Amino acid sequence: MRKLTAITFAVTVLFGSTINSVQVFADSKDDLQDIQKQRQDIKNNLSGAQAKIADVMAEIDDLNEEIQRVNEEISQKQEVIDQTDNKIQGTVQEIGKLQQEIAELQDDIKKRQDILEKRMSSYQKTGGSISYLEVLFGAQSFTDFISRAAIVSTITDSDSELIDQLDSDIKTVEEKKLESLNKLDQLNEMRKEQEENLAAIQGKKQANENSKHKLEKKQSDLLTNINELKSKDSNLAKVESDVKASIAAEEARKARELEQKSSGTGQPIKSVKGKTITVTATAYTASCEGCSGVTKTGINLKANPNAKVIAVDPSVIPLGSVVYVEGYGYAIAGDVGSAIKGNRIDVFVSSQAKALKWGVKKLKVTIQ
Repeated sequence: MRKLTAITFAVTVLFGSTINSVQVFADSKDDLQDIQKQRQDIKNNLSGAQAKIADVMAEIDDLNEEIQRVNEEISQKQEVIDQTDNKIQGTVQEIGKLQQEIAELQDDIKKRQDILEKRMSSYQKTGGSISYLEVLFGAQSFTDFISRAAIVSTITDSDSELIDQLDSDIKTVEEKKLESLNKLDQLNEMRKEQEENLAAIQGKKQANENSKHKLEKKQSDLLTNINELKSKDSNLAKVESDVKASIAAEEARKARELEQKSSGTGQPIKSVKGKTITVTATAYTASCEGCSGVTKTGINLKANPNAKVIAVDPSVIPLGSVVYVEGYGYAIAGDVGSAIKGNRIDVFVSSQAKALKWGVKKLKVTIQ
């Protein structure tokens, strides 16, 4: 590790969830390049994290659309199930009515059977054939009774019609009952299928919700990472600014030494520390035609567009001094100019627009 001198900076840099205090020293452009490389790496990581967030947000949007579609499908399926339930209830009521009709018809059948028995008894008393009664009362069941009665040619027309009506009523009731039961089976099968479909859709909905929660967690983690990277970059930006100021101060110190040597006396310029003077201040940039962008003391203004540097008359403000300029801030007296004579200074700004905005001002300068 290089030996670092000149200035100490307390820097807080965030790594994960731990904050460490680090003492940073700088005395060379190599150290500045190291910091700038770190910042570039952070910016690259930020760019990557922001791209990932954009992808995650797009996935979340797609999932939200899918969830909306599934919710609509669930609503439609539930509506069909409700309709099927209504049909089932209607069929159940229909079967109940048929059961009532069957009971009533069975009562009618019993009454008609009693009428037939009475007619047969009357027929016997009036001398009817005994074999006729034996045929009828020898039946093993009512159906058998009807079958036997139907083949007896001596039955009167009214008796025959009565038996036919009984037979027709029984068949009609049984057919309706069977039809209703079949319909009920179909509805139950339909209901079962619909519930299975609904369960499958709800499962898909839950899977989509789970995926959405995971994506939202990923988004939250990425945002946390971005905030950490921004915090690191902010801290490094402060370090970079301080390192630049340190380098500028060192270059100013060297310039003062050169100025002292060039004076031929070898003696330092008389200290004017703490002196406040009123000056006329204009502004200049490093982008003028033919300008090198490097100050008298060696500060590269094009490489450091935010540097606080002023041009002075060295006989008034010593070259390399740190000064406080009213309305501008702390700066290095690091440059000279052919028009900068006496109580006149030029403040460095990053653009022509800012120079024009500055204009010409009367202000105070305090030499530190």
